[in-house]
Amino acid sequence: MLITLITLLLAACTIVPLLLGLFTLYHLMRAKQRPADTSNRINHIRLWWFALTREDKFVGLFPWMARDEWDNVKK
Repeated sequence: MLITLITLLLAACTIVPLLLGLFTLYHLMRAKQRPADTSNRINHIRLWWFALTREDKFVGLFPWMARDEWDNVKK
């Protein structure tokens, strides 16, 4: 009984990360529109990784990233 409950709980907790991962893979592998066609897929993956690991580089492009989220909601 306890093993079944733990298994169900673990399965329920892994659904959100699984769906997020599948969503990410779908967007990385889906057909691209011009000018970012299939030959540019590696750059798309590189941009995804760059945005995840170096978010401070995007603050100049998106000023809302420098503010607290509560300040963004109030505007």
